[in-house]
Amino acid sequence: MNIVENDYISVVSGGKVTSRSTAIDEISIATKGLKANAINILGKKLEWESGMIARAIGTTTRTLERHIESKKPLSIKISENALELAKLSTIGTDYFGSVKRWNEWLSTPHTQFENKEPREVMHTIRGRELIKRIILGLEYGFNA
Repeated sequence: MNIVENDYISVVSGGKVTSRSTAIDEISIATKGLKANAINILGKKLEWESGMIARAIGTTTRTLERHIESKKPLSIKISENALELAKLSTIGTDYFGSVKRWNEWLSTPHTQFENKEPREVMHTIRGRELIKRIILGLEYGFNA
């Protein structure tokens, strides 16, 4: 994870913050609210259907569509979830080497998730923390 090839934080924030930005910068962007169309762009880059990206950030496709139509920013909570998902996806694709391999790992049941797929828990804070901890563990020496 030394080189960040895909900076999904930049994608989801419309280039306003990057993986190298400060936490305060991220808080500022989340407080203002992300644009819903940036969530769709992130989903396309991750090769996820709109329902999957919506579930992963704790919302619905209809909510995203309404925000796109009205040009209203997303709530702080959904924006924070999207930023966290973008960070996690940057770590995941960097470790696994590609979006395809990241998605394969997310779709494979693992004992650390009680034989569930990691994507089933990524809509929660604790789920994202667990996924990140396992990826870092893989990088530094244990098997998932």
